Amino acid sequence: MATGNISSSKFTDEDLPFFLEVIKDSADWEKEEKSGNNLSNYMARYQELNGEWRIWRLNGERIAVTFHTNLSPSNRKPWLGTILVKKEMRRKGIGTKVIELLTAELKKKGEKSFFAGVPENRNNWIYFLSDAGFEQFKTETSDDGREFLIMVCPLI
Repeated sequence: MATGNISSSKFTDEDLPFFLEVIKDSADWEKEEKSGNNLSNYMARYQELNGEWRIWRLNGERIAVTFHTNLSPSNRKPWLGTILVKKEMRRKGIGTKVIELLTAELKKKGEKSFFAGVPENRNNWIYFLSDAGFEQFKTETSDDGREFLIMVCPLI
């Protein structure tokens, strides 16, 4: 898939060093998501959801990593699981553009909404998703007692 100069491809083992580099520059994400697991174990947990890990490129250079699923077990809807943008490319609209491209794909498939869950204390993540078209839907408490804001992006 390509739009303008931004394109994506399926994540491969060759992309692991890039993912590790982006994680190194994303301490909050690593704390919340990876939680001390090695990267292979972390990614394997998500594979059970039948989702898709992707690498995003701008003019051929790796700029972002995403994971999304088209059919979440929780509500049978598409969910964004991860989006990490290379440190030097942040605050340039890359993450928003990536979400825009994902939502365009989902619309073509006839989907009406795209969900994301965010720890309630991660305001910057909430602001980012809001800027990308997501809205507050509800809050949920995880099995371990953590509060999450569930956000939805209407695909109208």
